[in-house]
Amino acid sequence: MADYNYGRIDSNLAAGNYEAVSSELTEKKSTIYGSHDEVLKFLDAGLVAHYDGKTEESNRLLAQAEKLMEAYFTTSLTQSVTSMVTNDLVQDYAGEDFEDIYTNLFMALNYIEDGLIDDAMVEMRRFDNKLKKLRSKYEDLIRGMESDDQNSKVKRVSIQFYNSALAHYVSMLLNRGDGDYDSARIDASLLEEAFRTQKDVYDFALPATIAAEKDVRRSDTRLNVLAFSGFAPIKKEEVVRAYSWRGTVWYKLALPKMEKRRSAITSIVATAENKQTGEIYSRTLEQIESLENISMDTFQQKYSVLFTKALLRSIAKTAANTSMNTMARKSQDNTASLVFSLLDFATKVSNELTERADVRTCRFFPAKASVTGFSLPAGDYKVTVQFMAGRHVTYAAEKDLSVRAGKLNFVEATCLR
Repeated sequence: MADYNYGRIDSNLAAGNYEAVSSELTEKKSTIYGSHDEVLKFLDAGLVAHYDGKTEESNRLLAQAEKLMEAYFTTSLTQSVTSMVTNDLVQDYAGEDFEDIYTNLFMALNYIEDGLIDDAMVEMRRFDNKLKKLRSKYEDLIRGMESDDQNSKVKRVSIQFYNSALAHYVSMLLNRGDGDYDSARIDASLLEEAFRTQKDVYDFALPATIAAEKDVRRSDTRLNVLAFSGFAPIKKEEVVRAYSWRGTVWYKLALPKMEKRRSAITSIVATAENKQTGEIYSRTLEQIESLENISMDTFQQKYSVLFTKALLRSIAKTAANTSMNTMARKSQDNTASLVFSLLDFATKVSNELTERADVRTCRFFPAKASVTGFSLPAGDYKVTVQFMAGRHVTYAAEKDLSVRAGKLNFVEATCLR
């Protein structure tokens, strides 16, 4: 997967040509995915189906991905024994934590598009439950790895992310659409709290539009727009080496490192044109969530586990090399010495080739989420969301919507570039 050329897929994503992306993922399945990549297959296909408006197909695929992520995480301890010998690529990919959590958000958005408010609420509650458990998720795994050996001590990392502004925004809209305005106001307050208490994750201003959302009444007509842009980070291999005083390689650690990807989008503008009167309303969207910040933050906890495993694995391999090298030097038999030397060399080559970082990750999550809201007269509207690169429109999405008072009037748009 890491070696696959995603150029054509990325171009089609940027152009909103999701059917072509889906076709390539299917046609090149055996090239893109390995035998342990079932989660990725379902995640990738489920997200692309979501962007393409295929809500039922998307939820079927994302639900399967979620089911496998839960199953594979619980079996990771067993597979860890094998990966201590080779590398983490022999394990079934169980997904990153942010991938698991945000799967429920996209399932909720699918249900919103289908008008299934209660089902969407269930997914948002599942999102919240997963987030609450995130900080303690790795405790059992860490305890199982640790021993009296100081090398096996796993560094405890306290992640910052525990409250999602975007999740509360969506929950606020769902509660309001269901007529529960008290719960909607609570969601708005928790949204604001996320910005106050998680400065490292929310390193941008609270959207000004949230103040207006808190004042929406049952008799008001409110249109809300959510837009996703950019690509979430992917993992790259980072190799760390330590050398002995003689200059020979002591050990090699191959570790995954999260890297952000640049986005061409500098601003997002939404317009709503009343089809009866021709009046046009316009708003610039404001960022409400950085999925890229959250993916970087939540990965830290897992990285500490991966680092310790890689260190222990490297020490074990180095011990085998040292043993072979010592026997080669001490042997009085030239033939035996040659055999041990060749085994030492072969072991070093094997270690060099097999010590690889697990850089698997879903490539299709967005980097940012932005929102805005309109208070406008009830009526039929053409809603256009324009993704800007400077002064130029790089992509535009349109949707016809009948906007009514006291209901959820919602538009979602995406530009993955």
